[in-house]
Amino acid sequence: MNPDRDLPQALLPRPLLVALAALLSFGLARSATAAPTLGFQEDWPGVSVQNWGGGATYSNPGTGGVGGAGDGYLIMSTAAAAQLGTVSLDVPYAGNWTAAGIAQVKVWLNDIGTANPLEIHFSIGNGGNFWQYNPGFVPPHNAWAQFTVNLNASSFTQITGVGTFAAALAAVDRVHLRHDKPPFVLSPDVIQGDVGIDRLLLTNPTTAVQHTTWGRIQALYR
Repeated sequence: MNPDRDLPQALLPRPLLVALAALLSFGLARSATAAPTLGFQEDWPGVSVQNWGGGATYSNPGTGGVGGAGDGYLIMSTAAAAQLGTVSLDVPYAGNWTAAGIAQVKVWLNDIGTANPLEIHFSIGNGGNFWQYNPGFVPPHNAWAQFTVNLNASSFTQITGVGTFAAALAAVDRVHLRHDKPPFVLSPDVIQGDVGIDRLLLTNPTTAVQHTTWGRIQALYR
């Protein structure tokens, strides 16, 4: 039991009430101003996995990405047949994608190590309205290739929740990459394998954009 949580507000010390109110106000202000940025690119610098995770195993070798030596990238892998996927609930992806003008996602993929029968799909939305991109990406073996997600409702299947695809794009709180085969449902197919992920870009085919790094996104909220 948390004693402070269980006390009525009237019994809490005034300094604590002031501090809690300030913290709540900061959180609300950040939520209200947080928005995805057209041109943001996830590069996985150094050996960081950049808060991407899930139920598989994740690492970053710090080299061998699209940029070659010294360019880190995200590896997701399974040591035995299991669900192979990764999700991010980070600030750069949260908010209204339609208002931000984001109409495409581009990502580089690599079937690293042993060749695997991979079919990687992109998903987007929130816990109550989540959609998966129908076209599956087949990464080349031990080579990088760029793939494009077009954010059109006709190209997606809802895998959990209710609501329209437009509503999901207007209230994104997560993006997801996973191996899966049709038919698309909440629980994906299993596989033993590994895949490299790099340079995930939020973009628009009609707008020239300047790539925005995670460091710049962080600076916007300081």
